[in-house]
Amino acid sequence: MNRRKLISQSFLGLAAGAMGANAVHAAPQKMTNGIRTETYDVVVIGCGCAGLSCAIEAADKGARVAVLEKQPIPLGNTIFAGGNFNATNTWVQKRDGITDTIEAFYKDMMAVSLNRADPVLTRIFCEESAGVVQWLTDRCHMIWKPIDLQIAPMLGRCHEVGGEMKPGGAQLLKNMMQEAEKAGVDLVFDTKAVELIHDDMLSCKGVKTVGEDGPVNYMAKGGVVICTGGFHNNKDMVTRYMGGDVAWMPLRGSTCLTGENVMLTAPFFTQNVNMDQYHCGPIHAATRANPSGMVNWGICVNPQGERYVDENNTYVSVARVTPKRIRENRAFIVIDSRVLSNPIVDVRIQRYKRARAPIFQGNTIEELAKQAGLPADKLAKTVKEFNKAVNAGKGAQLAVPYTMKAPHTIEKAPFYAVEFSGGITATFGGPKISPKAELLNTENKPIPGLYGAGNAVGGIFYEDYLTGSQLTAAVIWGRIAARECVVRSKNG
Repeated sequence: MNRRKLISQSFLGLAAGAMGANAVHAAPQKMTNGIRTETYDVVVIGCGCAGLSCAIEAADKGARVAVLEKQPIPLGNTIFAGGNFNATNTWVQKRDGITDTIEAFYKDMMAVSLNRADPVLTRIFCEESAGVVQWLTDRCHMIWKPIDLQIAPMLGRCHEVGGEMKPGGAQLLKNMMQEAEKAGVDLVFDTKAVELIHDDMLSCKGVKTVGEDGPVNYMAKGGVVICTGGFHNNKDMVTRYMGGDVAWMPLRGSTCLTGENVMLTAPFFTQNVNMDQYHCGPIHAATRANPSGMVNWGICVNPQGERYVDENNTYVSVARVTPKRIRENRAFIVIDSRVLSNPIVDVRIQRYKRARAPIFQGNTIEELAKQAGLPADKLAKTVKEFNKAVNAGKGAQLAVPYTMKAPHTIEKAPFYAVEFSGGITATFGGPKISPKAELLNTENKPIPGLYGAGNAVGGIFYEDYLTGSQLTAAVIWGRIAARECVVRSKNG
C-alpha cells in the first residue's frame, strides 16, 4: 500500500494553499480474492474538517485510523473556507466581552432554517459549539482573531481562525493535518472510494477503493465515516434536485465534491433529506474572489445601476436572489471610503486584490459608474435617492426597502465598486443522521457501521445558516462519529 503522510513543512500554495506529501510504503496486511486488504478500527472517507476531526478524535482514543482522499491533496471545501466557526458561550467570546445564551442561539439557528432543521440536531449543535472552539484551541492549537460584531442574527458568534495562511480554512487544515500525522493517522491520497462493503444484513464492513496501487479494500472494525462533502459540482444531481438555474451558478466551493455521500450510501437505502437545499454566496465568477459579508456595507446594484435587494440580508440571501432577479446573475457592491478600514470590508478587499479581481474606483459616483461599466445617470440617481431616504430615517420606504439598523450611506469619496454573482458553495442535502452520527435508513433506523459528518449529511441546515455553522457541525459530528466507532470496534 502507498500511504502518503503529510509533512507539515511541505504545506504548499495551491489555490488557497495545499499540501505536499511524502510517500511511505508498507506491505499490505493480506490478500482477499486477489485484492489487497487493510484492516483498521475506523475508516474515514474525505480529508476535510469533518474527516480530520473524526480521525484525530479516534486516534486519541487508541484507534487505528485511515483517512481516504480521492485527490492527491485535500481540495474539499475546508481549504477554501474563511475558517469561521459559529458558536456561543466560548472562551473567545468571554475574552472579547461578548455575552450570549444557548437558548437565544438555538432560536436564531432554527429561525434562519425556517424551523425546518432537525430540532434535536440543532440543539446538540448549540450546546456543543463552545466545546468545538475549546477543542480546536487545545488539541489543534488554533488561534482566534478578535470577534467582529456582525448584523443580526450572526452578532458576535462568528469565530475566525488566525494564522499566516489565507484563507483561514487553509490554516485550519494545516494544523489538523499536522495533528493527525502526529497521532499516527494513515492519510491515504489518490484513492477513490468506489463502493461500501456490506454483509447480507446491510451492515457496513469497509470500503472498496481504486488508486495508485490498484484496488484496495479497507475494512473497518468500528465503522466507516462518510465525510466526502456534498454534490454541488455534480450538475446532474444539482439539476435533478434543485433545477437547471442553480446548476449554472458559478462555484464558490471545491470542484471535487461530486455526490459520493449519496451514491456510495444508496445501497443501504439511506434516508436522504433536504436534497433541494444549498448554501450560496457572492463570488466574482472569473477569479473566485469572495466578497461575502461586504454586501452589508454599502448597496448592491444590478447592471442598470438600480438596487435590487435589502442589504440587511445575509450574504447567503443576497446571493440566492441575485440570479433570480438579475437574469445574467451579475451585480455590484458599491461602498464609500468610510468603511474601508472596517475589518470585514478590508479582508474582502484584500481577497479581490490577491485574486486580481477588478476593484473600480472613482472620485464621483459618475466616474465610478464609468469605470464599472454602469449607467452613470442611473447609478447617481440611485445613490442620491438612497442617501436621502436613509438620512431621513425612511430607508424602509424605498421601492427596494433598506432596513439596516446601522446604515451605511454612500457619501464620502473616493467610491468603490466590486462585481459579483450569486454562486453555489455547498449542498445541505444528504443522508440523515442520528444524534450519534449514525446514517439512518428509510425506516429511520441506524445503519450498522455507517456514520457521517460535515456536508456529507443532511438534516442540520435548511434555507440558510449563521456564518461558520458548517465547520462547527463538521467538528461536532466528526468527533461524535469517532467515539461511536471506537466503542463499536472494542465491542467486536
